[in-house]
Amino acid sequence: MSIHYSDYLQLQKILNAQEPESLKTGKDAHDEMLFIVIHQTYELWFKQLIYEVDSVIAIMKKPALNDNSPELQTVVNRCHRVVSILKLLVQQIDIMETMTPMDFLDFRDLLRPASGFQSWQFKLLEAKLGLAFAQRHGQEHYTSQLRGAETALIKEAEASPSLADLVNSWLERMPFFREEANWELYHSLSAATEGGEV
Repeated sequence: MSIHYSDYLQLQKILNAQEPESLKTGKDAHDEMLFIVIHQTYELWFKQLIYEVDSVIAIMKKPALNDNSPELQTVVNRCHRVVSILKLLVQQIDIMETMTPMDFLDFRDLLRPASGFQSWQFKLLEAKLGLAFAQRHGQEHYTSQLRGAETALIKEAEASPSLADLVNSWLERMPFFREEANWELYHSLSAATEGGEV
């Protein structure tokens, strides 16, 4: 059975998912389409980032991860992919900057109270990478922007070992940390960081 490109990528859904609020008012704000596409693209990349980070966490959670195993190379490769995607996300800001503040104001009031702070995938990614609740700016306030099911996913991630936790655990069992004298730098770095961990 063959599959068509458009069907495989579900292009009908994706390409019809842009509904500018300005068109609903009868006054087209041209740059609103750019704004929507950029943010939808961010959300798609966040989905991919979460997928990659989850796969790395699953490997790093293994109690007897062999340092010479191909799995560790998989971790490295997927972490490189994560970094590459994050670089791309930063580059997308260049495209956003082609929209002037006045162009943004043409439709901004139509979006209230919607805000990028409501991106639950971004907050989920932060938690999976290791941003602890206590380190969040505004703490409880950040969840007030989200829906209940979204908050539950983030709380679950915060209660689970993060990528930072698992990398720390992996480093702690490395041979160069066997003698107490070698822990001096680690302890000083831990004390110097706000969360108490490096």
